[in-house]
Amino acid sequence: MRLTGILEFLKSYSRNKGALAGLVYLIALLLCAVFAGYIFSENPNVPYLDRTLLPPSLTFPFGTDYLGRDLLELVIYGARISLTVAFGAGVLLALVGTVTGLVAGYFGGRTDGFLMRTADIFLTLPTLPLILLIAALAGPSLVNILLVIALTGWPVMARIVRSNVLAMANQEFIQIEKVMGASARRILFRHLLPNQMSLILVYTSLSIPIVILTEAAIEFLGLAPISISWGFLLNIALSYWIQGAWWMSFFPGFAIFSTSLAFYLISEGLKEVLTPKLKRKRESLAVQLAGKK
Repeated sequence: MRLTGILEFLKSYSRNKGALAGLVYLIALLLCAVFAGYIFSENPNVPYLDRTLLPPSLTFPFGTDYLGRDLLELVIYGARISLTVAFGAGVLLALVGTVTGLVAGYFGGRTDGFLMRTADIFLTLPTLPLILLIAALAGPSLVNILLVIALTGWPVMARIVRSNVLAMANQEFIQIEKVMGASARRILFRHLLPNQMSLILVYTSLSIPIVILTEAAIEFLGLAPISISWGFLLNIALSYWIQGAWWMSFFPGFAIFSTSLAFYLISEGLKEVLTPKLKRKRESLAVQLAGKK
């Protein structure tokens, strides 16, 4: 039954050609990033001064940088850092936002008020100045960047989940569960959370492009440790733009754009497939619980 559901989901998802293209692109990028050491024979940190600033060609499709390194190789290796931060911050903000939204929406009252006021405080925190402060106090670190992006992003997820929980809490099947003596944990994790998963998946996939752009901006401004990432490559490329080395900034920038677009297309595909499915699931659950009444 579960396999049938997965096949039905894949069939429905594949009807959206844009979403399918985004998924294929992302899978290909992830595979290239993971197996970059096998794809490229050169060490990305070793300079080759006899081939500096070569334009794109058959030998070097993305050209070479100021140290003669293959820019295609650097972009692929850069995906490791950029996607790690993007996925890590995306999952963390989804986790914190979901738990906060569930608790606030279900219990309401003072709990709701306290959690939402806390969310408002985090919403007012500007990301880049906060990064500057943390970099000054704790030093530049990818972990610090990940945590700051997640901490400034979870309130939006929390408010989305909370509003959906508030709408569901008054529905008949939830009231029936309460009358039947179901615990708060059972209602939260057996009924409310599963009914939020589609929403959580869609918003998380939609928030990851924002995380990618934020991480790139932080790297571009030099607020992160020196590492091969898309933002860092853009930072270096800025000095060589006036020398005509347009490819040094174009290809890392295009990687950021295309990856962000891929996640957006994936989120649109998930929304198109999961929203009707979630509605049918709620209606079926309400009918089942009404029969126990």
